[in-house]
Amino acid sequence: MHGDDHFAIPDSQKEVDRLVRLVRRMDKDSMIQLFVNEEMHMARVQGKVGDLGAREFEQRNEKLMSVYGDLENPKFDIRVTGTATLIDLNNAYLATDMTIGLIIAFLVVAIIMGLMFKSVKMVLICLIPNILPLLMIAGIMGALGIDLKVSTSIIFTIAFGIAVDDTIHFMSKLRLELGKGKSLLYALKRTYISTGKAIIITSIILSGGFFTLVFSSFLGTFYVGLLISLTLLFAVLADLTLLPVLILLFFRKK
Repeated sequence: MHGDDHFAIPDSQKEVDRLVRLVRRMDKDSMIQLFVNEEMHMARVQGKVGDLGAREFEQRNEKLMSVYGDLENPKFDIRVTGTATLIDLNNAYLATDMTIGLIIAFLVVAIIMGLMFKSVKMVLICLIPNILPLLMIAGIMGALGIDLKVSTSIIFTIAFGIAVDDTIHFMSKLRLELGKGKSLLYALKRTYISTGKAIIITSIILSGGFFTLVFSSFLGTFYVGLLISLTLLFAVLADLTLLPVLILLFFRKK
């Protein structure tokens, strides 16, 4: 009706009624019902687009709303929907929920370590070796272009829960050795020899179990097995190298 001028919006009810009558007259097979409701007050504009990513669609949606959604005295409301939009919203919710879940897990671990050693410094010492593996996995996912979705979002919480278990075992043994009146260096040596072996063995077993998932033809399962195995590897390295160094440098036996 208006050529390429897609900004031409009817400015009177008379014009709207004329267009509705024209459409109904031309619509012999009632195809109009696929795009408007029976009361003729809701319409659907449908199209196909490429998979350009959530950020690109967010910018385009903002531009769309700035043109049609923020008009002075708007005559209609716009809602962007579709499969791509729902997937992007779902991924955003996943990222938010994952962040909240990790924060809660960090707080729980901090409380446990605080009750064990009654030291804020010790809480930070215990959290750092468990945060670094997660940051490394996030960096690997970003570098390889692995999307955050339902299957990959659980990697961080699962890996953190398993990795922090090694830290708790290590710190519990250290606390027992210190409770016997041993020096920090001797207690750390005994902890490293006894608990370190158990940590290595359990980490190998768990990594091997998760690594079997890389043989799956389903890409989501493949990434879960690969990334969790790598996280556990990074975690055990951090617990056996970084954690003792942090304890020696910053922890002081009272």
